[in-house]
Amino acid sequence: MKKKILIIISLFAGIALHAQTNKSAGSNKFLVTGNAEAKYTATQGESGFGDVNFKPIFLWKISDKLFVEAEVEIETGDGAADLGLEYANMCYIVNPYLILHAGRFLPKFGAYRGKMGEAFINKFSNDPTGFGDGGIGTMNETGVGAEGALPFGDIKVNYDFYISNGPQLLTDPENSGQFEYEAYTTNNSSTAVGGRVSILPLANSSLEIGYSFLDKSKTGEAGSGYENTGVKMEAVDVNYFHNIPGIKSTIRFVGELKHQKVDDATYTKDDETTYTFTNAPTSYYASASIRPSLVDNKFLRNLELAGRYSFFNRPNDAPWGGSNITQYELALDYWVHWNSLVKFCYLKQKDNPSVFDAQVVFGF
Repeated sequence: MKKKILIIISLFAGIALHAQTNKSAGSNKFLVTGNAEAKYTATQGESGFGDVNFKPIFLWKISDKLFVEAEVEIETGDGAADLGLEYANMCYIVNPYLILHAGRFLPKFGAYRGKMGEAFINKFSNDPTGFGDGGIGTMNETGVGAEGALPFGDIKVNYDFYISNGPQLLTDPENSGQFEYEAYTTNNSSTAVGGRVSILPLANSSLEIGYSFLDKSKTGEAGSGYENTGVKMEAVDVNYFHNIPGIKSTIRFVGELKHQKVDDATYTKDDETTYTFTNAPTSYYASASIRPSLVDNKFLRNLELAGRYSFFNRPNDAPWGGSNITQYELALDYWVHWNSLVKFCYLKQKDNPSVFDAQVVFGF
C-alpha cells in the first residue's frame, strides 16, 4: 500500500508539473485544488493524533463546454493509509441553465454530504449523527444526471436529477438492513432514481430550502432472496446565511432531516435463526454559527462560534440499531484563510464519554 501511495503522489506531482509547463496547449486548462486535514482527539482515559487526510481535487477544462472533476482521497482513519477514488465526473454544459454529467459524483441526496460536509466548509470536526458512515444516505453515486438553475425574477430554483447504481443491501449478521453506498459496480439490474430541488426565495439568495428523494426497487444481490428489497429516501434541508451590520457579524443557520423506508425482509443471525424488523430510521441536525466578520480587529473577525444538535432514530431490533443517538456539539474556529481553519470542538453524546477534538484543515 505504501508503494502504491508513493506512486500515486508522484503521478499527481507529474501531472501538476506538466499542466504548469503546458499552459498554451489549446483551450485545455488544468487546476489542482483540495485540502489536507489533521486531527487530535481526547476522551476520558485516551487521547492521540489521527485522521490525517490528503484530498487532492483535479479540475480539467477541456473546452468551453466540457470539463472533468475528480477527487482522490488518502486517509488514515482506520489506522492505516487507505487510497480511494471519491469521484470522477465528466460534465457537458448544454446552456447556462443545464449541465449533463456522467461518472462517479458527489451525492445529490440531501445537502450535507455533497455541500456542507467538506472539512473546509464544516464548522465541526465530525459529521452529525446519522449523516456519516452507518447513517442514512449515500456518500457518492455512479451514474448520469442533469443539473442546473432557473431564474424567476428575484427567485431562483436549483435542480439536480440523476439515475445511478444506488445503494446495495447488506445482509451479513452484523449489518443486516444497512446499505453499501460506495460500491464501484452494481449488484443487480435495478437502478436508483433520485434528485434534489431547491428554491432561493429572497433577492439576495441568503436563504435556500431544498427537497431530495431517492427510490430504488431492488437493492439485494441478483438471484438472492433479498434482490427485490426496495428502499425509499426523502430529505428536506435549509440554509440561511446573512451579514448583520448591527452586530458586525455573519450568521448561518443550517439544518436537514432525512428519512429512509426499507421494504420488509427476513434476515439470518449467526445461529441461523431468522428475524425481521421495521427498517425506517430518521436522522436530523440543526446548527447555528456566528462570526464577527465586520469588526475592525483582525483576530476577532477570524473567529467563529458554532453549535449543533443532531439526532438519529435507529430501528430497535436491528443489529446496528438499538437506542436513539443524541449529540450536542460546540465549536470555536479560527479562519486562517477562506478555505483554511483550526477547529476546537466539544462533543457530548448521550450515555457516552465527552470528546474533545482539535482539527487543522488547510485548503490549497
